[in-house]
Amino acid sequence: MEGLPLERFVGPDGLMLLLSFISAGEMPVEDVLELAKRVQIPGYELVRDLLRGAGHRFSASSIGDGFYLQSEIQATLASYDQSRAS
Repeated sequence: MEGLPLERFVGPDGLMLLLSFISAGEMPVEDVLELAKRVQIPGYELVRDLLRGAGHRFSASSIGDGFYLQSEIQATLASYDQSRAS
């Protein structure tokens, strides 16, 4: 996996590549899951950066820690935009 550009993991072929890593045991599952979220889930990369950098947090995830619905991602991005505008 090292040396491959992030773009290689985008779309259906990228997802299949990530799944092959899980199947082959080539990477820790948690690393593959995080990479999959980063490149396959719209808005996740932006929210992930917000959570790390500015200390913004989701109020709660309805699925589980680290797994967010699109509505939760959009609400967090809207909240961040409002805080920047103030």
